[in-house]
Amino acid sequence: MSGIDETGTWHDAIAGFTEEPDSSTEPTRPNIFRISGFPRRETVSSNVLAYFFDPAEGHGLKDMMLKALLRIIHKEDMDVSDVSVATEESTGKNNRIDILLDLPDISIAIENKVDAGLYNDLADYRGWAAKKSDNPAIVVVLHPFDNFALEDHPSARGLVVGQDLFDIHYDELFRNALGMLGEYSFDADPRAVDLLQQFIDNYSPERRQKKMDNAAASITQFVSQANGIEQQLVNVRRSFEKYTGAVRSKLQTVHTDLISRWTEESPINGKSVTLADNWEYPKPRVKNKPFGNQYYAQSFKLENKDVPCITCEFFFNVEFDDGYVGSDPEYGSFNTIWYKAYWGGLGTVQKPEVRITDPYNQILDARLTDSNEAIKNAVEEAVERTLKAGWNI
Repeated sequence: MSGIDETGTWHDAIAGFTEEPDSSTEPTRPNIFRISGFPRRETVSSNVLAYFFDPAEGHGLKDMMLKALLRIIHKEDMDVSDVSVATEESTGKNNRIDILLDLPDISIAIENKVDAGLYNDLADYRGWAAKKSDNPAIVVVLHPFDNFALEDHPSARGLVVGQDLFDIHYDELFRNALGMLGEYSFDADPRAVDLLQQFIDNYSPERRQKKMDNAAASITQFVSQANGIEQQLVNVRRSFEKYTGAVRSKLQTVHTDLISRWTEESPINGKSVTLADNWEYPKPRVKNKPFGNQYYAQSFKLENKDVPCITCEFFFNVEFDDGYVGSDPEYGSFNTIWYKAYWGGLGTVQKPEVRITDPYNQILDARLTDSNEAIKNAVEEAVERTLKAGWNI
């Protein structure tokens, strides 16, 4: 298949593709745990939990997380005026307690489970916690598992469920904490609140299941919409990739010819202008994802010894967001060439106030299907207008 006009097949296929965005699908938010490469590390989880369990830490949430824990095990009236928090506490048998909380009236040994099964000597944990503080001690197993039962579990031997042994689901702790967040957030450090939300996003089975359900719904929706036109959609993608490759090649040629021309003659007659730098984005040999952001620019940084430098770009795309201005797919077409200019250049932080063109992104007075010479003339005219306006010449 070579095009729409030959067969009309993929034109009809696309016209019949009535997929609507799934309103339940949420964009992936930045998450420090995933970015750092430790999305499921148990020690990372324990350290973060210990930070929020400690009222003296700088998060400003005070005893919120601790109160959330105590409320679940029906000990919300416990004194939390003096709390000691430790991680990786070693017992006399060289077992390690993930988190040990010492309160004035009770000690709590927390076994934190993220993915691994329960095989720990919980009786040793309780005995060590009681011996260290001379307080009554209990053990809490914090876990993300459904249908989790401590009754008759080998690790529960020597302990009584509901008295000195409790299990708490991650989401139960999170729901209790979030339910109190409103009254605690006024004095909290916003960065700590954001960290808590990222922690919950990463470790909450409920939230992870919601994302999985959304992904499954998106797959089901696409499979249903694409049923019977799979090959036509593949052909569309292939043709689009040929189009972007051909346009990149054409604009590279235009760019190279302009650089050669400007080396011998200034783009502003009678005014000294130097081609300080030029580049293209993305760099050559960088392959874009299919149907991804097709923003592709050829840029010139021009300078005059008496005034700040100006960068001019011409580029093609249908949908993009350069961080300041996003184009609407219905605004412009596959035949559109865009143009913009700003103060500064390569290596300069391009803040919104550095814009020169207004509106920032403008449609060039030439089309991709025009000759190379027509495009070069349109770029030169736009650059000349920019320099005259920006440099008052």
